[in-house]
Amino acid sequence: VRHLMRDAPPDLVLSGINQGANLGTETVFSGTVGAAMAGMLLGIPSIGLSAAFVRGEPVHWETALAHGPAVLRRLSGMPWSPRACLNVNFPNVPPDQAGPLTLTRQGRGPLDGIEVDGRIDPRQQDYFWIRLTRTPGTDLPDSEGAAVAAHRISVTPLRFERTDEETLRALRNRF
Repeated sequence: VRHLMRDAPPDLVLSGINQGANLGTETVFSGTVGAAMAGMLLGIPSIGLSAAFVRGEPVHWETALAHGPAVLRRLSGMPWSPRACLNVNFPNVPPDQAGPLTLTRQGRGPLDGIEVDGRIDPRQQDYFWIRLTRTPGTDLPDSEGAAVAAHRISVTPLRFERTDEETLRALRNRF
């Protein structure tokens, strides 16, 4: 961005829209959220966009297409901290069933494990697929997962800082 667009930097970075919601702890594995974070770190307001889906069923891309422009217009007209990017998740329902734009916090999300599947490519080299395992459940009532489960469009401000203050204090007490 600073090299290719140095004479005309963007006013806004949009990342996505990707197939699959980015909820809770899964955001650390997300290229969509990662690109929004990168834009944020460059000082550019940034929004990651994701569409929830159910495996084996079609993705309701038309929901993001129908609601996305209004969501982006609304968000781009609002100020937010330069230390935050926005994570938008569209529910997996037809456009007329999608609820209102809802401000949410990051919950835990459905991630319950990570599996590694080792394989061998045609050149006899090892490679690995990482598969996230999920268990649907209840999340915090004001979380993005709860909003998407209730067919609402969630907007969650995220920041890069993820320090666990409790553990930091405990470790400092032992040093």
